[in-house]
Amino acid sequence: MAVIWIKTKFLGVRYREHAERKHGIKPDRCFSIRYKLDGKDKEEVAGWTSEGMSAEKAFKMLSTIRDNIRLGIEPRSIAAMRQANTQQAEETEKARRLKEREQMTFSEFWHSEYLPAAEATKKPTTMESERWLYSKWIAPALGDIPLPKIDAAKLEALALHAQKSGKSAATIRYILAIVSQVWSKAASRDLVQGDSPSRRVKKPRQDNRRMRFLTAEEAQDLLQNLKLRSMDIHDSALLSLFCGLRAGEIHALKWGDIDQQNGIIHIRDPKNKTDRHAFITQEAKEMFERRYTTQAKNELIFPAANGKQRRWVSDTFARTVDEMGLNDTGESTINEAGENAPVKIADARQRVVFHTLRHTFASWLVQDGTPLYTVAELMGHNSLEMTRRYSHLAPDSLRKAAMVLQGKLQKKPANIIPFQKNTATS
Repeated sequence: MAVIWIKTKFLGVRYREHAERKHGIKPDRCFSIRYKLDGKDKEEVAGWTSEGMSAEKAFKMLSTIRDNIRLGIEPRSIAAMRQANTQQAEETEKARRLKEREQMTFSEFWHSEYLPAAEATKKPTTMESERWLYSKWIAPALGDIPLPKIDAAKLEALALHAQKSGKSAATIRYILAIVSQVWSKAASRDLVQGDSPSRRVKKPRQDNRRMRFLTAEEAQDLLQNLKLRSMDIHDSALLSLFCGLRAGEIHALKWGDIDQQNGIIHIRDPKNKTDRHAFITQEAKEMFERRYTTQAKNELIFPAANGKQRRWVSDTFARTVDEMGLNDTGESTINEAGENAPVKIADARQRVVFHTLRHTFASWLVQDGTPLYTVAELMGHNSLEMTRRYSHLAPDSLRKAAMVLQGKLQKKPANIIPFQKNTATS
């Protein structure tokens, strides 16, 4: 069936009607324009009524094209006009996205890009650590800052604040490492350029090894106070103090790991990826007997409230230590409320934390004359070098070992062989 074109009152504009499709109560109309280009007749479709086209709009397009042809400029066709409009729209969108990227804050990128990708590839325990460090340290310092405006100076301020707050060098390096990973992810999205500014921040290298250990009296008072607040925390602390277990090892313990008959705890060591044994003292034996109520071997001994493995030491431990004043310097200051407040120990190595219990375990052993090699085995240290920090606690043991040789040559009379002078025979 031949297409029937109908002229309009606008010279060079005509239309045809769709055989079936309606626009309102009338058939949908397709408008076209006709003009000469380089001496040749040319006709192009301007659009349908259903797309917003009309005879008047088509004529305006035609007038623009005729003027451009006369002036020798582009666009000189509907196709070129549409291409120019598309290019302009793309450039406008590109500029909008560029401005949006320049204004995207650290927190916006963290939640929209970094966190979903990291959760898909990293271990749950790692992500718990990263989320906590983000909410506690990174977000307050960098959260509202656009990514391109984050520089070394801002990261140095973040690191200094964390250090003054008593955070260890290892924790500060972890914080900067997370920022670096976020930056790398943002660079892969063309949101930032160049290396992470954290590379220009001097990383702290202070000695993070724990120095503080508890006296017997302090340990007894701490356990008694913990017992009043939480038996779970009390029992975990007791196990670390008397068996030298790390918090992660305690939280991973299952009833099948406890061999009461032989007095052995089978430890799955997540830190060194090896297994080792600890020995059950009387204190630990009584604690296990009290907790055991016919649980299955694959059940956790210290499950979290949801029944899964704990990831953190409860805040109850830190609150108890704080209430007991174990981290106080003995001095006081006036707080914002105008009240006397104790001054806290600034050096993280001297502060009492849950790991102090494991450190106390080793310190007491060395003080009682246990050889460093034996202590290293009980602690699960990879090398004896890690245990050498305790050597200063055993000067008497070292002296006693050295004095074993004293007088050794005087204990038994020497067996003297009479000396006989050789004489020449004639």
